[in-house]
Amino acid sequence: MELSNVSGNPMVEEGGSSELPTSSSSFLSSSLQGNLDSSPDTPELMKQQQAAFFESKLPSNPNLAHKAVAIFFSRNLLPDVMLPSALPPSALPYWKYIKFLLITYASMYGSRNYAIHHGASYDAVLTEGKFITGDFWNTVTDATLVYLIGRLHSRRGIDCFNFLFPMFLGCVVWEEFGKVPDLGYSLADSDEWKPITYVVFIAFMLLIAGQLGGHFYKMYHDGLLPGRVAELVLLVALTLGPLIGNKDFHLHHWTWAWIGAMTFNLRYSWSFALQGFMWGMYCNGIGIWGRDPVLSG
Repeated sequence: MELSNVSGNPMVEEGGSSELPTSSSSFLSSSLQGNLDSSPDTPELMKQQQAAFFESKLPSNPNLAHKAVAIFFSRNLLPDVMLPSALPPSALPYWKYIKFLLITYASMYGSRNYAIHHGASYDAVLTEGKFITGDFWNTVTDATLVYLIGRLHSRRGIDCFNFLFPMFLGCVVWEEFGKVPDLGYSLADSDEWKPITYVVFIAFMLLIAGQLGGHFYKMYHDGLLPGRVAELVLLVALTLGPLIGNKDFHLHHWTWAWIGAMTFNLRYSWSFALQGFMWGMYCNGIGIWGRDPVLSG
């Protein structure tokens, strides 16, 4: 089956092609011939298409067993269907939510330990006890909103390579940038920025703008643009709108990464990966500095 010839395929890049086992091919055929628009968020479809994507990027050498490798990279660490038989299928979103929370807090803990042991800056006053008594329930609320508004309840579980690897990068890249001379500044320190700081900041903003543009284009293509734009505007207005004019306003990276994880929520593998990166950035900010308030004066 030539996936590159299927119009509207959301997981395999243009020009890529792959042959799946018979059961996978028949599943994709039935799903992409009319059912995709009516049921675009099928987690099983995401798994099959991600397997096809990884297979298309690996050398066509039978000695490499590239089909098996592709399946390995597209599978979940803990299967989404790993539920007691007594539980109904309606319990599946709750199981994926539990996996999401476990990975989230493990990532926060890992980000903090990475910073401590790799010479990065961190809040030495923040302890596990202070986090539990101070920030824990707020971060549960943050995670729940990402799970719902970010459409993760209707996606496959996040414990897969497509989400976890970008999430890992999001957890560490901010600290690595901070170690580079002339890059370890925040927006509040803009009067101390060096020329290279401005160059990197502008490049980062252009990258974010490009990702937003790509999402808006696909939202328009899929007929989702009005609703998703209204959702984003309402989200920013409710969370940041009343505070932006305050002299003590400081946009922590956990804040914009949290908003990004709710915004980059399309069913395509590149959007799923970007959502993982943003959520890793959020976990980095919370784990290393705590959930500092936006008004930090």
